[in-house]
Amino acid sequence: MSSPSPGSLLETPPKILVVDDEEIVLVALRDSLRQMGHKVETALTVAEGLQHLRRQSYAVVFTDHQMPQLTGLEFLAQVREIQPDASRILITAVLNLGTVIDAINRAEVLRFLIKPWRREDLEETVNAALKRHAEIQRSRQELATARQTIATLTQENLRLKSH
Repeated sequence: MSSPSPGSLLETPPKILVVDDEEIVLVALRDSLRQMGHKVETALTVAEGLQHLRRQSYAVVFTDHQMPQLTGLEFLAQVREIQPDASRILITAVLNLGTVIDAINRAEVLRFLIKPWRREDLEETVNAALKRHAEIQRSRQELATARQTIATLTQENLRLKSH
């Protein structure tokens, strides 16, 4: 399947994907995000998460760092390829400098959510992620408008020169 088109990323309300192999963490995060008013989908495996990403667009993707099959960073690196505009959040119980450097270099992780998280931290994290996504979408729209304007002006210029 191909990745969603950039135009389809302008959905309202923005969707959040949570991928975690621990169901209790997945449910807790999903429920907290839904209580904040967000549209949330979940996946218990990396494979299921990748299927979601290939079917529809997400503004934010949360994933646990320690998972079978792939680490959270490896998964988020794939998220970056499939949906580069999605804000990527890594959930981890232990944060070390190596993880931070890998997260920035490999997956362009926006933020980390440390287990156990506080509701305020979760809310701040998701708000920052949604703001980033909205800014990227706005920039893409402005760029598309500018390109259309340039094309129109170029055509008009050619028309005027031919007369």
